[in-house]
Amino acid sequence: MYANTHYANYYYPVYDHSFIRQNRYNSSIDNILKAILNGISSEASAIDFYTRLAKAAATSEQRQAIEHALEDEKIHLRTFTQLYQTLTGKKPVYQTKITRFRNFQEGLRIAYEQELEAYETYRDNYLSTQDPMIRDAFFRAMTDEIEHALRFSHVLNKK
Repeated sequence: MYANTHYANYYYPVYDHSFIRQNRYNSSIDNILKAILNGISSEASAIDFYTRLAKAAATSEQRQAIEHALEDEKIHLRTFTQLYQTLTGKKPVYQTKITRFRNFQEGLRIAYEQELEAYETYRDNYLSTQDPMIRDAFFRAMTDEIEHALRFSHVLNKK
C-alpha cells in the first residue's frame, strides 16, 4: 500500500464551492474542470489496464512494478474525483478507455508511452493554474507518472 494515503483528503474538507461561484464565467475554470475530468477518466482507464497487465506479468518484479503504479493510479483517481466534487458539488461523469495488448511486453511498452504522455499533460495542467489545491493534485500525479515511466523502462530494458 502507498504510505501517504491521507494525501487525497488533506485540503478538501476546508474548500468550498465559492471557487466555482466566483469564477463561473471564466473560461480557464472550464478548462481546469475539463482537465480534472480528463484526469479522472485517464486514471480509471489506467486502473483497468494495469489490473489486466499485472495478471500478464511473468515475474514478481514485473508484477510489483505494475502493482506499484496501480496503487498510485487509484490514489490519483480518488484525488481528482474528490477535487472535482469539491469544486463543482457534482459527481463526475466519465468513460474509461480499454487499452488492448497481445502480451506483457507490448502492454508494458504501451504503459510506458501512456505514462510519458500523462506526465506531460499533468505538467501542462499544473502550470495552467495558480490555485494551490489544484496544483498540488496535478503535481502529485505528474511526479508519480514520470516515476512509473522510469520503473517501466527499467523492466522493459532488463535482460
